[in-house]
Amino acid sequence: MRAGITLFVSGCLLIFFGLSMLIPASIDLYSKQIGFSQAFTTSSVLTIFFGTLLLCTFYNKYDKLTIKEMYLTTSLVWIIGCVFVALPFYFSPLKLSYTDSFFEAMSGLTTMGATIIPKLELCSKGILFWRIFLQWIGGLGIIVIALGILPILRVGGMQLFSMECSDKSGKKMPKTSQVIATMMIIYCCYTIACLICLKIAGMSFFEAISFSMATISTGGFGLKESSAIEIGSACQWIIAFFMFISGLPILLAYTFIKKDWKQLKNDVQVKTYTYFTLISSFILFCWLKYRFPNYDILSLIKISLFSIISVITSTCFSIGDIEQWGDFAIFLFTLLIPIGACSGSTSGGIKFFRFNILYLFTINYLQKKLMPHGVFISKYDNHPIDSEISSSVLVFIAVFFITFICSCFLLSLFDLDIITVGTSVLSALGNSGLAFGKVVGSSGGFYNLPQCAKLILAADMMLGRLEYISVFVVLLPITWRSYNANKSSKLIS
Repeated sequence: MRAGITLFVSGCLLIFFGLSMLIPASIDLYSKQIGFSQAFTTSSVLTIFFGTLLLCTFYNKYDKLTIKEMYLTTSLVWIIGCVFVALPFYFSPLKLSYTDSFFEAMSGLTTMGATIIPKLELCSKGILFWRIFLQWIGGLGIIVIALGILPILRVGGMQLFSMECSDKSGKKMPKTSQVIATMMIIYCCYTIACLICLKIAGMSFFEAISFSMATISTGGFGLKESSAIEIGSACQWIIAFFMFISGLPILLAYTFIKKDWKQLKNDVQVKTYTYFTLISSFILFCWLKYRFPNYDILSLIKISLFSIISVITSTCFSIGDIEQWGDFAIFLFTLLIPIGACSGSTSGGIKFFRFNILYLFTINYLQKKLMPHGVFISKYDNHPIDSEISSSVLVFIAVFFITFICSCFLLSLFDLDIITVGTSVLSALGNSGLAFGKVVGSSGGFYNLPQCAKLILAADMMLGRLEYISVFVVLLPITWRSYNANKSSKLIS
């Protein structure tokens, strides 16, 4: 295990974050928020210093990473990054504890969107921008990990989307680096398009860029505690549309540009995502119409679509108090929290393709029970599903529920009500930000949780974002045994 390469990559990342801190520092300096500007400047100096130290200490001409080193780098870089991007919150006049600062940073980078700051009105524009910038960068990093790293690590069935085998037409980009560059361009274009639309709809430039970055990253950090309630109907429709397309695989845009209509038509998870969103929205609409019969139908349609898209994509912008919609609505949203949208998007959760694989596996299993000697081949997007993919998906879902149970057990030790415990853990694991209960519901917030509970949820955020298995593998003793690189690579893969 060459831990030096992980620290080298961490150093590069810290220098990037350190330089990025100068942007909100300049914003606060221009706004004459000297205390906040100094906090960013101090954090920038410390982050760049330690980043340069790691870069110079571990600089080397490294060969290609082994599987074990990729697992370690994926997990450790995320933690080191959060440790330092939390510094502006800690040094700011908000007087947050470091635990709260770390929670806020982790919530940003994992695009969870749950805030620990009790009154956002007290924040400077620099702090507000920094929170949303972390989400935007985190969303981009998530896509790179999901399509560039996890398929290689064969985590949770993600090998289904490997760059080498996902080229169904034979005409796509041959190199992973080209694919990643294309994803970055599409991601930026989505952000700019959303920004322009929101600006035309009447938002100020700062509001438009903030909401566009939070929407495309499916993060959900708002500029006010009211989230998206006060932004106007036109802006809400725009955000709903861009939340929906942000829940689609980002490379679907490349397929659309290439006019590969056959692949667009046959993409199973996209169809499942679309139909599920429409059906769920219709169910919520019927419930709201029943509960509020005198409410305007068009407004109910907007509320239903916006809210369902928001929770399925794990963005969780709010345009109403869900806890005032009745127990059925709370139950429905609780079920939707861990689902997530499509693989290859910035959304959190389990993802629809895994539910597709689970459904096909179940049907195949039942058919074999009826005809033990029959041969049944399950296909996903017209490609046979081998046993390794099915096993990966089943293990992923099993690990998800085991993590959920263990985290709930730990949180229950702090004498929290069961609804707060269950929805908070689901929210963290699904990178959603939506939770209910006496402590974190509409009458409270995550800032009311005990400090240790916040650390547990921060760990859950990272586990959910890095797909659990890539983190747990690092904790296995066998990962750290002294095999040579080739043997260890084969052993872990």
